[in-house]
Amino acid sequence: MANIYILKNTRRQAAVKITGTGYGNVTYTDIKYSDQTIPSTTAANLSWPITDIVYDVGNSANITRNSNIVFSMNAGQNYVGFTKDVGVALDEAGNANVVVNLGATQGTVIIQFSKSAGFNDPDRQILQQPDR
Repeated sequence: MANIYILKNTRRQAAVKITGTGYGNVTYTDIKYSDQTIPSTTAANLSWPITDIVYDVGNSANITRNSNIVFSMNAGQNYVGFTKDVGVALDEAGNANVVVNLGATQGTVIIQFSKSAGFNDPDRQILQQPDR
């Protein structure tokens, strides 16, 4: 089982590092910011597409969402900046958990997410009128 580390977690972005061997499972509750709310108990109303991937893997590895491979990695090191270099985010099954399969050889994958829908921020409006 791979180890999962949260490297960045803001209201609109998150970065997760998966390292080791085997499978690492990242859920929406892993990247939810502490004061964000999820309107429903399911992930169906969320969207957290992948914007960047950095990897160093010994054998081929892959990223799956909703049991479908959304990205495959060959042995070696690479960086893929979807929003920077391609102009789009990898949003296939963007509301599903992310499973990284590193295989039997040590590897590291860093994934950056954009929290684009469903991660509600707390209402911070000041409701009282100032004294005049």
